[in-house]
Amino acid sequence: MPNLEENNFKKVWEKAETAFSYLKSLPSSLPLLRDLNSDLTDIKDHAKRYQKFDDVVILGTGGSSLGGQAILALRETETPRIHFLDNIDAYTFDKTLKKLDKKKTGVIAISKSGNTAETLMQLLTSIDLWQGLSLKEHFLIVSENADNAIREIAKRYDLPTLDHPKDIGGRFSAFTVVGMLPALITGVDAEGLRKGAQETVDMLRASTLQYCGPLIGAALQMAFYKQGVNQSVLFVYSDRLKLLSNWFCQLWAESIGKKGPEDKGVGSTPISALGAVDQHSQLQLYLGGPRDKFFTFVTLENQHPIKALALESFEHPAIMSLNGKNMGNLMIAEQKATIETMRKQKCPLRQLQIKKLDATNLGALMMHFILETIAAAHLLEVDPFDQPAVEEGKILALQYLNEAA
Repeated sequence: MPNLEENNFKKVWEKAETAFSYLKSLPSSLPLLRDLNSDLTDIKDHAKRYQKFDDVVILGTGGSSLGGQAILALRETETPRIHFLDNIDAYTFDKTLKKLDKKKTGVIAISKSGNTAETLMQLLTSIDLWQGLSLKEHFLIVSENADNAIREIAKRYDLPTLDHPKDIGGRFSAFTVVGMLPALITGVDAEGLRKGAQETVDMLRASTLQYCGPLIGAALQMAFYKQGVNQSVLFVYSDRLKLLSNWFCQLWAESIGKKGPEDKGVGSTPISALGAVDQHSQLQLYLGGPRDKFFTFVTLENQHPIKALALESFEHPAIMSLNGKNMGNLMIAEQKATIETMRKQKCPLRQLQIKKLDATNLGALMMHFILETIAAAHLLEVDPFDQPAVEEGKILALQYLNEAA
């Protein structure tokens, strides 16, 4: 990889001790773990109610959706089918809901603040479509327990509610009801997810400064950032982790892209990449283009077992190279080749390998990224928990909506 300028790393590491103390002092609600599983009883009761449906529609955007989507990589059951509607594209929304039997479909609307315009529009449109049925049997509202718009809707239509923690922002909410409810509806091990997350927190608290994984990862990226490496690529080698990559992009972008010291904009741009697909669409740029990207490869030690091919009757070398091999062998060979090629081309990278993609390991990985993101924000001297730059756009959107004919 390109030489990491020693002075840059020293400057970043000077802040490491205070960042380390900050991480270790975080209360259990930040990042996201209260008394382990103490709130799951109520969530489980609602999950059981939704398991009776053929389809479940989850309304919400950003952190209210992406964490749940990432977690559902672990689902094993076919029903109920889960539809995350996280946008307000009327075509997609209408097309999705038209194909569902409303009598056999439940709807969950998630908004931390309870005032998110997109989610309110989705919810009110859905209520209109479900008229004639018992709305309280089909709908559930998840939001802060406060005097907000979505709670007014819940009261108007007598809809059941679940509380979203007030002190946990949406992009950090994967281990709250936001992620646990979809997990429990689909049979994902919610306790295992939280167990893995807790293990990562426990490792942090037991570690020393020099061996704190999330802090070291953040410090390396911020040191490279000082020498122009201003993009962070999460390259996952599993279709099931594609949505984890999307979740990470929001977490990283909204947490560290801020006005820093001297009112100067700081932060690196997150990019989602999927192996082996993006080897055929992005890799040329990564290898031949500017050295402005830091790569994190997330790989599985073992791929899904599948029968090896018996191809002795063929002659072409491209076919015979596959003889006696299975799809997992090819995936592992390609990820090794890509990583090694990038090393030789001096691309800054690291590899995080998962022994098995299960609830505990996924929970641990997600918590690692959460802690690393918080540490990176601290090293950049910005607040990871706010998002002030987007507020103007929200205000203007409502203004233009009010002006619409």
